[in-house]
Amino acid sequence: MLYFIIRLMANAIAVALTVTLTPGIEIRPEATGFLDIALGLMFLGLVFGLINSFVRPLALLITGRLVIGTMGLFTLIINGVLFVLLAYLTPEVLWIKDPILLRSILAGALMAFFVIVVEALFGLDSPVIDGSGESKFYWRWLSKVPPDYRKSIVANLRLKQDYDIVRRFSLDILVDLTPLAGFRRFWQRLIYPNKRVVIEENPPETVRLMLQELGPTFVKLGQMAASRSEILPPEWQEELSLLHAEVDPFPSDEVERIITQELGAPPNELFATFNRQPLAAASTAQIHRATLVTGEDVVIKVQRPDIDVTVRGDLQVAHDMVHTIEKRTRWARNLGLSGMLDEFSANVIEELDYRNEAFNARRLKQAMNRFDDVLIPIIYGEYSTSKVLTMQYVQGVKMTQVKQIAGAEIDREELARRFIRVMNQQVLLDGFFHGDPHPGNILVNLETSEIIFLDLGMMGQMNAEQRLALFDIIWSLKNGDAHGLTKILIRLSTATQPVDEESLTRDIDRLLQRYVVYVEGTPSIAEVAPQAFSLLFRYGLSLERSLAIALKGLIQAEELVRTLAPDISFLHAAVEEVQTVLLDQLDSEIVYEKIKDTAIQTAKDALVNWPTWKRSLSQWAAQLESGKITISVDTNDFNQKIESIDRRLGSSVQQLILGLLLVGMLLGSAIISTIPLDEVALFEYLPQDLFIGIFILVAAFSLMYMLRIIWTSWRNR
Repeated sequence: MLYFIIRLMANAIAVALTVTLTPGIEIRPEATGFLDIALGLMFLGLVFGLINSFVRPLALLITGRLVIGTMGLFTLIINGVLFVLLAYLTPEVLWIKDPILLRSILAGALMAFFVIVVEALFGLDSPVIDGSGESKFYWRWLSKVPPDYRKSIVANLRLKQDYDIVRRFSLDILVDLTPLAGFRRFWQRLIYPNKRVVIEENPPETVRLMLQELGPTFVKLGQMAASRSEILPPEWQEELSLLHAEVDPFPSDEVERIITQELGAPPNELFATFNRQPLAAASTAQIHRATLVTGEDVVIKVQRPDIDVTVRGDLQVAHDMVHTIEKRTRWARNLGLSGMLDEFSANVIEELDYRNEAFNARRLKQAMNRFDDVLIPIIYGEYSTSKVLTMQYVQGVKMTQVKQIAGAEIDREELARRFIRVMNQQVLLDGFFHGDPHPGNILVNLETSEIIFLDLGMMGQMNAEQRLALFDIIWSLKNGDAHGLTKILIRLSTATQPVDEESLTRDIDRLLQRYVVYVEGTPSIAEVAPQAFSLLFRYGLSLERSLAIALKGLIQAEELVRTLAPDISFLHAAVEEVQTVLLDQLDSEIVYEKIKDTAIQTAKDALVNWPTWKRSLSQWAAQLESGKITISVDTNDFNQKIESIDRRLGSSVQQLILGLLLVGMLLGSAIISTIPLDEVALFEYLPQDLFIGIFILVAAFSLMYMLRIIWTSWRNR
């Protein structure tokens, strides 16, 4: 009850400030007494509260993508329409002078601003943490709608929810940085006595809670940021690292419902034992222990309910925003935001299908069979689907839990070198590697000292040429070779502008001198790589995405090694390990086997292609004999260029014709609006204002069209 009273007073205050500052808007002109005005303001606050609670969400739900397309400017129209609706519903209280729409847009913008300010001061917008982990009922309904039909609805709904969450948490952080923080906290405790409200949290903790409330897509972004210690202060890195573990679980009833739906029977019929209490809860799934009827201890990974709908909605919103930004700014196009978002989206969507993780686990397990001290959990396919994954139960601690590892008498330096060897094998030699080796995904068995790889949903892959290029980058970094590093980076990057190679070499040399050659302590990939990425961007270069993912994985691996053994240089150790492996590969028997395999493959290719080669040789011989040689030219590229020129020419002709029509309409309406209509029989019954209005409308349209042509030409240049 207290909340609604304060909310009503806040809305009344916002209305009073708006009416005071907006010319041509008054509270019932005939009302002069204080009581009349106060009651009028309270009534307006009540009506506006209802409009803000029910009509605004509906408006945003319908026009969400239009709001994104106009960079938020369309909210001015929404605010103006809502204010007009307020005046329409309260004609005896609120009075607006003509022009109504223009004054309403101004009043609506002021009203929205004052409501935000008053809500922030009294804590009415306080972020409330639900903590239940339950999925809203409407997501279940929307999940049953075909994707093509629900796409826009889900995107608009997620936009509204995300905007509301970000606004609440951001204002909480902002007000806490001002002298008014104590005033806000007093009202927060008064209004929310029995709810979990963000009050005393520091900014890093508030941001973590905000990411958790936003959902799995944003939790994933926070986890990626937490792995970049070189760009985050320690307190932020420590807080965001909790996103790997501290997530509210969802109800066990939902777990059993999903297992029954996916596997065809309830857990108590499928498994000998099933623990309803979750072993762990992550942003996208929940883990439960169980025992198979054959006796094996397993864990069951169950996807959060309806998560695929919300994640796809978030990604659609992100794509709309990036598309809008890239249309209007050159730096965003040069940065390649669409490409990065496409890759992130593909990885997130792939992780939601646990069949991909099952395949990755089997493939990586086979590749790691050469290491006796590496464990990849066994996947039980008969108990796994796209939303349920059953795997071997393993025991271990995070590789960053140094005290427990040391207490188990495991040599930390030797463990670090083993981990470097394994990651080198995956990234530089096999080309199939763990794409997200953060501490929560890499465990150590304290009894056997085995390295355990978990959460194989995100994997990276590189071909032989890319692996050699990555090793070349690491080699050049280790030796401080600026010239060689510049050459390989230019070769592996996409250029959006002409590159001054000499200047880039000088800048890279300064970078290597500072972070590699004369660095205090051991050189670090985590320190030099972000600086190199920033330098490439400045020169209009974008590194191949597969290599960028590999470097990200190596940076995360380096962080683990640094925690285990700070004196080991990941850069130097990686090069040494690869050199050792390459020398082992030069064994005479291995070289002989490689040559034999290559020769057999070459012979097979020759046999397969021999009929084609034979026909080609016969045709050439016949042409030589007749004195006529036919040359084949691929005209696809030429045709594409002709089509492009034709499209541009057609567009220019259309613009010219439309421009001439507008000029003719403008001149015609201008002339006809100035002559006496009663002298023309055809128009004697039409009002003069009609043609004046047509003239104004055509003039406005002509101005907009001219500005659009100027904007398009400037953007293309």
